[in-house]
Amino acid sequence: MLDETGWHVGGTSAWLHGLVGPDATAYVIDPTRSGAIAERLLGLDYAGLMIHDGWSPYDNFLNAEHQQCLGHLLRRCHELLETATRGAVCFPRRISELLQHGLDLRDRHAAGHLSDHGLAVCRGRLHHALLDAIYPSKTNAANERLAQHLWNHKGDLLTFLKHPGIDATNWRGELAMRFGVILRKVWGGNRTWIGAHAQAVLMSVWRTCWQRGQNAVNFLSHLLRRSRPVFVGVPP
Repeated sequence: MLDETGWHVGGTSAWLHGLVGPDATAYVIDPTRSGAIAERLLGLDYAGLMIHDGWSPYDNFLNAEHQQCLGHLLRRCHELLETATRGAVCFPRRISELLQHGLDLRDRHAAGHLSDHGLAVCRGRLHHALLDAIYPSKTNAANERLAQHLWNHKGDLLTFLKHPGIDATNWRGELAMRFGVILRKVWGGNRTWIGAHAQAVLMSVWRTCWQRGQNAVNFLSHLLRRSRPVFVGVPP
């Protein structure tokens, strides 16, 4: 999962990038929001799963399998419904209903009320229902922008039903960002870029140890007391 949020280093604007896996997290503080950060850490030939908010630079990972964050899409539908009038409410309401149905299918399968075959059949029907709702041109400009985004990523909306067990939203990435934001202070090392880099490394180690049920203080203490420098990974 990938996410990014605003940051400051020495009073100038910057960005905190986070890449979150099942048992490891990597943070990078950079002057830009560039997608080159993810490219550098993962490599453009990355062929795993990417769950994200639909930011366009992630489309460059052509070999990866993508899941658009349904949380972001549902919020976008809700925002459209807050201002839409008359017939313009139909499209965001329909998309919201279909995405919610996808989440319901996930929950029914997880509870054992829907077989693997049944899930596959329902996923196919839901995919076609989404295409039917997205494809026609919309007279409302805001609805058309959402429809174009959904059409461009039509194969990335129901990946969580294709591979049961993966997340349908980017909540892990957003949670990792909140962990970093509490340290978004000058005293956290953000007066200089050297300090910001050190903070990103320490946050990566700390968060990864937490994910693996390890004590980060003990790990770092043991590492610093070694008699000679050595390259080590975080504890398995």
